[in-house]
Amino acid sequence: MFDGITPGDTIRCTVTKEPKREDVRQTVSRLMRFDPDIKRALKSAQEHRMKTLWVRSRGKRPWAVRRKAGQYAIPAEGATWTMPYVVHVIPDFKSVADFVKVEKA
Repeated sequence: MFDGITPGDTIRCTVTKEPKREDVRQTVSRLMRFDPDIKRALKSAQEHRMKTLWVRSRGKRPWAVRRKAGQYAIPAEGATWTMPYVVHVIPDFKSVADFVKVEKA
């Protein structure tokens, strides 16, 4: 899977088949969040949520009504992302090897 790839190289990952089990879906989503574009979108959405935070009174105390975060890393079949290759993600990639194809970008 990682033949000829050294740490620091950019890799392209593709979801070959959609995972059904929730733990596999979460692992693939977590790996997708290493993509700089997805990371940037999540950060800007978080900043927007904090800017537009609605604080109301509940029991005469301020109560922040927090909105749910958007889903940017969805592990659907055919989804592709690029990320820098780091060694500490090898066990995660091995656990989802049936669902993700990795190649050098």
